[in-house]
Amino acid sequence: MGIPAIAYWTLLVLFWANFLNFMDRQIIAALVPILRREWALSDLQLGLLNTAFGVIYALAPFPIAYLSDRWLRRRVIALAVAVWSGAMAWSSLALSYGMLLLGRAGLGLGQAGYGPSALAWLSDVFPPQYRSRAVGIHDLGVILGAAAGYGIGGVIGQALGWRTALGIAALPGFLLAALIWRMPEPVKGQSDLADMREQGVLPPPPVLPPLPTVRALLRIPTLRWTFGTGVLISFATGGMAYWLPSFAVRLHGFSPGEAGLLVGAITALTGAFGVLAGGFLADWWRQRAPGGRLRTVGLGFALGFLPALGALFAPDRLTFILLAALALFFYTFYFPCMGPIMHQVTIPTMRASAFGLYLLLVHILGNAPAPAIIGWLSDQTGSLQAGLLVAPLMALVGSALAFWGSRHVGEDERRMREQMRGASL
Repeated sequence: MGIPAIAYWTLLVLFWANFLNFMDRQIIAALVPILRREWALSDLQLGLLNTAFGVIYALAPFPIAYLSDRWLRRRVIALAVAVWSGAMAWSSLALSYGMLLLGRAGLGLGQAGYGPSALAWLSDVFPPQYRSRAVGIHDLGVILGAAAGYGIGGVIGQALGWRTALGIAALPGFLLAALIWRMPEPVKGQSDLADMREQGVLPPPPVLPPLPTVRALLRIPTLRWTFGTGVLISFATGGMAYWLPSFAVRLHGFSPGEAGLLVGAITALTGAFGVLAGGFLADWWRQRAPGGRLRTVGLGFALGFLPALGALFAPDRLTFILLAALALFFYTFYFPCMGPIMHQVTIPTMRASAFGLYLLLVHILGNAPAPAIIGWLSDQTGSLQAGLLVAPLMALVGSALAFWGSRHVGEDERRMREQMRGASL
């Protein structure tokens, strides 16, 4: 089965949406040293800026994703981009810590509408055997956008102020939202339907109300193990991504601008290779074992443990940079895997909902509390180094869960295809 031209166009546009998604999300991390100095904030207060984003980002995805499974995905995504760009503009005008918290919460609301719909849309246009590679290219936007956020926040924030940095980041999203609103969109599950039509099968996709949808998703063992893995690795990666620029400033004497450029460069170079390597490895492994994608996640976090630990205790700048880069390379293997894993075992009319439920769990239990918990540990111990130590330990446990859960994928995929053929849920 070939790849239609519309798939490439959709991937290109969603790549740029994902770029802005993570640029706007991560820019605050590079601005933390500036905000800390200007408003005399504690590490707990600084961590709560990301927690405010994370809590809303955790609570909003499932209802929005459920809507996306029943409405046009492009409309949901366009509205999401417009909302988060408006929240960035609001944040640039904040006159108090409370206003900035509200802006971060608004960013979480807008971005909650993006991921589940975008990955489901990609699965609608890309055949199953190419999905991790497609998501890998899409998730280059995560890496390059996060790098841009670090760079813009660090350089422009130091030169022109944090308000200017946030205002510049807000502008492109409004134009992109208008473009996405008018894009063509296929029938949900089109690539799966085409693949099965070659076998003489035309399945009617079942549609369930919200609560039965949640129950049906939680009955799938692969999803339960994936959700558990996601909670642990999101705590680790979310905490490290937020505090890494501050760690470089405090432990190794970088300026905020230098730290933003450094973390941005590491993210862009090694993270980009990690995402692409993870996508190709996951598709290759999936062709040889149904659980290959989940095993790719486990492998990445197992291989990244020692470099991440070493980066926290590096005696000099060069060692810190090299070990942090190596850890980031392995830790980004998981990006192109999580959505395709879930889509591999769920029917098309539940795919956005599955990822929305995933985001609810991993952010409310993992990504949202991580920066504040690490900040609190730093305040209590007087050492950001000690606070960050919990992150690679959580990631290592997540690696073990991924390997253990991979044994269920083959049977769950078989059941999904039976449902696609019209079997009762």
